[in-house]
Amino acid sequence: MKRSMGVALFLISSTALYAQSLTEKIDVSLVNVDVSVTSHGAPARGLTAADFQVFEDGVLRPITNFYSVEPVTTAGTAAPAPSSATMADPADERFRRKVLVIIDNRHVSMFRRDLALAALERFVDDRFTGGTYDWSIALVSDKAHILLPLTSDKQKLHSAVAEIRSMVANPQRFSREDTTPIAVSNGASLDSAVKAAETGLGADPEETRQSLTDFGANLQTEVDAARTVDAIRDAVRSFAGAPGKKIILLVTGSLGLDAGFSPVDANPRSFLSGPAAITQQLQSATWMRDILIHEANASNVSFFILNSEGLSAGTDATEQQLSSMYWLARETGGRLMPGNSPEASLAEFDRASSSFYSLAYKPAHGDDGKYHAIKVRIERPGYQLQYRTGYSSIPVTVQLARAMQSPLASSMQRSSIPINIIAGSSSPHDGGVLVPLHARIAAKDLQFVPSADGSVAHVDVFLTVFDDRGRRVVQRRFLNEAHAASGTESNGDFVDTRQILLKRGVPYRVVMAVHDQLTDAIGISSKTVRF
Repeated sequence: MKRSMGVALFLISSTALYAQSLTEKIDVSLVNVDVSVTSHGAPARGLTAADFQVFEDGVLRPITNFYSVEPVTTAGTAAPAPSSATMADPADERFRRKVLVIIDNRHVSMFRRDLALAALERFVDDRFTGGTYDWSIALVSDKAHILLPLTSDKQKLHSAVAEIRSMVANPQRFSREDTTPIAVSNGASLDSAVKAAETGLGADPEETRQSLTDFGANLQTEVDAARTVDAIRDAVRSFAGAPGKKIILLVTGSLGLDAGFSPVDANPRSFLSGPAAITQQLQSATWMRDILIHEANASNVSFFILNSEGLSAGTDATEQQLSSMYWLARETGGRLMPGNSPEASLAEFDRASSSFYSLAYKPAHGDDGKYHAIKVRIERPGYQLQYRTGYSSIPVTVQLARAMQSPLASSMQRSSIPINIIAGSSSPHDGGVLVPLHARIAAKDLQFVPSADGSVAHVDVFLTVFDDRGRRVVQRRFLNEAHAASGTESNGDFVDTRQILLKRGVPYRVVMAVHDQLTDAIGISSKTVRF
């Protein structure tokens, strides 16, 4: 039998040398909730912790930390606030905005996309100061592709935008005309089939060409939406470990999660595109929307969505509020902004993301792996609140494992342990090449505890390999130990070696991460290899 050659894991060899002296790990597990408060459309300032109540799963929790975050002035300081408010330090990394701009290239027109990008560039030139933002840019097609890691360099951002402008929008988008040739005719003329589909009269037991065309178009829409949701979910997960106020600025037209018509308007005689099929499509779209909401809340990421296609004349505002994009933004503490005036929308984005209250509370449970609902209230009337409505209580190792599912992980994750990936000499094996990969870490960056024969550090090692299409072909986690003789912990390196089998001539992206179990410190790096 011919063996299929993908990527396989083989030997595990590791050498462990030395690390630094013991310090105590302190568990300070808190849940952070950033709350934007407005009154009559303007930010509400001067509130204190006593004005807020925060509930987890319906149970009131005491607020342990409270900060008022205000926009940074041209002098580089936050705007003044009443003495009763605890002001956040503008230089504090916890409150610095980290923005991942995602261009949904499937659900935009090129013209409207480029208008939004031009407005973004003007915004960066006119309003952006290096002390208030870090920017990253990703493009979504089949997968999320990082074009710019987090940076405050304006020129790099302009270069990434120029690269996007050179790309065709909707390269694989199918229209109704595109799906018509694959619809199977029942022998009736197209006009009579359309009439039968619209009226339900005179239709044969067989599906009409129009209903089959509708089915094909709906199916393609659902497939496109699923791919987009998967790609955005990967981007959200990769963002989980970054410090600061984490924001995804999503430029899209629809996400493909809102049906063009309701089950009431569907052909009642069609099985493929009738009321039951449309209802199922709506349920699937709601499920995908809720996945994104939960993923964003678990990673403490807010969605600010710029609807690049804008609102058209006659659009019902209520329908807009019921859209998937509206709820995705609202339930994660962000905003849905129309693209008719991208400049005005970006100004709203800047205003809403720069003025908020940061609350924290200690949950009544440990890392139980469950999703918990959050509700924040203000007893005063006339205030509108935006905040994330839930979070997942999961340990650092699980968060890191989730982030490692995305090829963007190394670009977005915070890394406090420097890690160097070294590819060793490859050798032919089983029709491919066997490649040793070494993750080298300075032993002084690990934390040791006394052991029977000296000192030991416990390290989780993560390895993920992506192929040239961004598909995850290997994901593994290992527990390793670094040993040192007493008094020599701060010398040398810790080296973890894994061997993987690769196809010859194909580029792979290798991402390796380490987690110090004692301190929860993380190191992550990536390397492209081809042999």
